[in-house]
Amino acid sequence: MPVFVGTHINKIDRKGRVSVPALFRASFGEAVTAGAYAMRSISGVKALDVFTPDAFARLAESIENPFAEEHDDVTNAIFGASQHIGIDGEGRVMLPDMFRAYAGITDQVCFIGRGNYFQMWNPEDGVAQQEEAFQRAVANRANIRLSLSGRGEGL
Repeated sequence: MPVFVGTHINKIDRKGRVSVPALFRASFGEAVTAGAYAMRSISGVKALDVFTPDAFARLAESIENPFAEEHDDVTNAIFGASQHIGIDGEGRVMLPDMFRAYAGITDQVCFIGRGNYFQMWNPEDGVAQQEEAFQRAVANRANIRLSLSGRGEGL
């Protein structure tokens, strides 16, 4: 499974394309030619969540109970509002205008790794969000339990 890490800021070129960071493209492996799936962040922040095709399929499989009242809202918010974005041979993507407007992206994009997916932000908001998240994580460190084994054994 790909792991997306780091914070990278890249400029949007005059044709409206932005290069996906090389480290992120490497995480896609050969699947980079299949592109990615982008959506407005379901967490409510003004950012885009971007998934590999495999991760997006796992997300679809993880949604339970198609008869639950919330199911239509969740699937519409995630899948109805998502778009496939192609990654060209130079590693660039073209963001739809509606996504750029939602995230306030103009001339640069801040890419933030989130483990099994990444986010795209306008740089000012992305860097500020990272600092706020870091401060919250430090303040809550006693409540955070990390596992390297996958069996719940903490660090």
